[in-house]
This record gives sequence, structure tokens and C-alpha cells, in this order.
Amino acid sequence: MNKVLILPMALMSIAAFANHHEMKEGSKKHENNFAYLSTYTMPAGSNPATLEKSLLRNVQDLKDEGYNNCGLLRHAFGGDRAFYSYCYFDSWEQFAEINDNVTNADVRQLYGDHEDRLVAVDEKNLGPSKYLVMATYSFGPYLTMAERGERAKILFDIYDEGFGGCNMMSHVWGPGLEWQIVCGFDSYADFAKKNAALAPLIEPITTQKLDILSHSDDIMVRVQ
Repeated sequence: MNKVLILPMALMSIAAFANHHEMKEGSKKHENNFAYLSTYTMPAGSNPATLEKSLLRNVQDLKDEGYNNCGLLRHAFGGDRAFYSYCYFDSWEQFAEINDNVTNADVRQLYGDHEDRLVAVDEKNLGPSKYLVMATYSFGPYLTMAERGERAKILFDIYDEGFGGCNMMSHVWGPGLEWQIVCGFDSYADFAKKNAALAPLIEPITTQKLDILSHSDDIMVRVQ
């Protein structure tokens, strides 16, 4: 699996991910133009439940520090056994206000590898769901940045229609010049329906030169 910056994505977060519309009634409406994504892999022999509790506390701390909305995701299908966290923020001024006032406490590290990235949330159509699929793409280095973005948008439009609403995130800071497309589904029966809806949409691009350099898929479940 290509690890995503959550992905705190990445993947990762990639991110990319609670519904960007989630907020309490009457609260400030956030733009959620950016996301902080992290990926945390599970060391061999570790207890996933113990790591999950630790990361849930970390996610709550991030939200308390001033991010608009944060959440935790757990690996279901894909590459590395991993957890993914995400936080949304509106602007770099908000990001600066949070991080210039954080006092990092010494804590025991329970995870294995860790990766962070900061992404722009270019499309915001994702709704609430139990599961998320994150498709991560990179494109040929001979393309301009604009051309890579155009190809990412071609792919995004297919996912967005097939899943009935997805988010798309693009690299700003961190590892990998990549695009993450994040879509939701409520059950694996629903996932089967989404695949059936995608099939005719994918057919027209099977003969199209999209210059895809790398691609990975990860299916994640939301951790409450």
C-alpha cells in the first residue's frame, strides 16, 4: 500500500475522512479547505485495540487544539495494517494558530511507521458513511501540474458519480505528489452496488491514456 498522509492520510489524510459537512446545529460553518492526514502502522505482535484507544485520545486532542473536525479510521482492506487520522482546517492562518500554541507532551509511541501530509480539499461531496475507500493516484513526471490535475479530475468524476458523492484532495506538503479520492459506503452489500454502478462509467476510459504512474486502494472503517 502506498501510505497516505492521513491520509494523519494522508491516507491517507488522504484524507481524507469524515463528512466535511459534520457540525453541530447553530455552530460556525467551516470551509474545510485543507486537511491534515496521518497514517500509523501496527507493529507486529501489537494489540490493535490498545493502539486504537491511544490514537482516539490523540484525535480528540487535535480537535481540542482547534481543528474543525477530526476522526480516526481503521484498515479493512488494502496494504499495511494501519490506522488513519484526519483533521480539517479552513486556512493556513488557522493552522498556524493551532500549531504555534501546541505544547507536545512526551507520550509512549505504540505505533510503528508514521507519516503525515497536508492536502488541499479540492472537491467536497462526501456524505456520512460507515466505510471509506481511498484511491490514491500519481501521474507521469513529464506532465505539467495542471495536466496531472486534469487527469485526477477525470478519475474523480467517475468515482463521484458511481459512489454518489466523494471528496478529492491534492498534495500541498508532505511525501508524494499524489491525489486522494475518498468515497463512502454503508455496508459491503452497498459496496457491491457501487461497483456495479462504476462498471459502465469506467469502460470509456479503459482505452484513454491517463498517464497514471502509481495507484493504490484502501478500504477503511470509521472508529467511533
